[in-house]
Amino acid sequence: MQKVVLINPPFSLEERYGSRIKEFGALAEPMGLAYIAGSLERENIPVEIIDAPALELSEESIAGYIRDNNFTAAGITFLTPMFDAVKKLSAAIKKHSPGIKIIAGGAHPTALPEDTLRECPDIDYLCIGEGEGAILDFLKFLRGEINIAGVPSLAYRDNGRIIKNSLLDNKDNLDSLPKPARHLLPMERYRLTASRTKKSGFCPTIILARGCPFDCRFCSHPFGRTFRRHSVKRVIEEIQELQEIYSTGQFNFEADTLTLDKQFIMELCGAIIKEGLDIRWTCESRTDTVDEQALKMMKDAGCWQISYGVESGSQRLLDIINKGIKKEDVERIFKITHRIGISIRGFFMLGLPSETLEESLETINFAKKLNPLWAQFTVTIPYPGTPMFYDLLACAELKHRIWAEYNTWGGWADKRLPYIPKGRTEEEIKNLQKKAMRMYYIRPNVIFNHARRVSSICDFNKIMAGGRALFKN
Repeated sequence: MQKVVLINPPFSLEERYGSRIKEFGALAEPMGLAYIAGSLERENIPVEIIDAPALELSEESIAGYIRDNNFTAAGITFLTPMFDAVKKLSAAIKKHSPGIKIIAGGAHPTALPEDTLRECPDIDYLCIGEGEGAILDFLKFLRGEINIAGVPSLAYRDNGRIIKNSLLDNKDNLDSLPKPARHLLPMERYRLTASRTKKSGFCPTIILARGCPFDCRFCSHPFGRTFRRHSVKRVIEEIQELQEIYSTGQFNFEADTLTLDKQFIMELCGAIIKEGLDIRWTCESRTDTVDEQALKMMKDAGCWQISYGVESGSQRLLDIINKGIKKEDVERIFKITHRIGISIRGFFMLGLPSETLEESLETINFAKKLNPLWAQFTVTIPYPGTPMFYDLLACAELKHRIWAEYNTWGGWADKRLPYIPKGRTEEEIKNLQKKAMRMYYIRPNVIFNHARRVSSICDFNKIMAGGRALFKN
């Protein structure tokens, strides 16, 4: 009988955020693996998930466990900064279990399948795109039931050539997918940041939708451009199950742009209210997909926070990255959201292509003017698969392709930046990331706003952790 192990590779909070702010970082469930595991369980295929960051496991310990438990296939998911860890992990697995088949998937191998197979000799196959359906056909191939050419979304080597099969059509009906197999995860170990939780950091994620039709040049569209969602009934069932199993009342509603389908969000909020669900939830969206009516309904249904991607305070740069928003409209929606009583997290990028120092400071000052409760300033990283990556590659402006250094927290994690705007320096950009956080948070009104929201010792400890990170730098 086939036996599958799915792996979230070793990638610690310190590697992601740096030693100075690692205690403030998030450790979230690998929901993609949980969905794939659910699909395998529905077909009665034995499966386990190893979440190395949550369990603090090394490559060698994972490889030893796989050897001792006779798995026939190992699936590894990874993002670009995890590349080195995955290369080490796949080599360790093959060393201990030469006969096992390793298939990798996720944003990085989807963007660069040929490069990944060339650079990682111990990975046998790649899954390009979503994996729930492709993994089942892949296992049929390993059982000898179908030819390798019949496995959709698969990339592999063939006599020195790299072959990419045709892609599997994404599921328009997400309800056809089984619920994620959270019971295979160490759920008690997960926590989101203080900026996304109240009291306890435990806040399960529910994926409501996939896909985004917008054209931002820093996004690779890992789930495609078509907005696909679960039904309201399915979401309500998942909320109720999580409440019962984990005794929690707070959730992270995950979708690239949750409020894109206004009818859906209004129906969902109506159902939450009708069912009398005593929950609070947070989500991410765009300022051009919400209005006052939707925000009021969301507030009534328990939404206490929404994260908006603003990116820049320069309209010139917003137009260059195809954000598709106007600064005045952003200000208007922030004011409405504040007035309704929903807390805001704002996402801002520093070091965008052609950005000047003056425009960087304009972004920081725009953030201060918008005044979200939380502001996140990340260094611009041209990730593989994004139009920005190929633009900079074409004009030879990428400094390197050392994937482990592709880190949006490079200013805190001391990573070499892969892109620096002309006329700027790496030191300036990295220092600016830290300066932005200090300029934003070390203000009397911000300190007061955070202090008056403390309602538990957990809240107090989280705020103090953030304060220590700022002041010691």
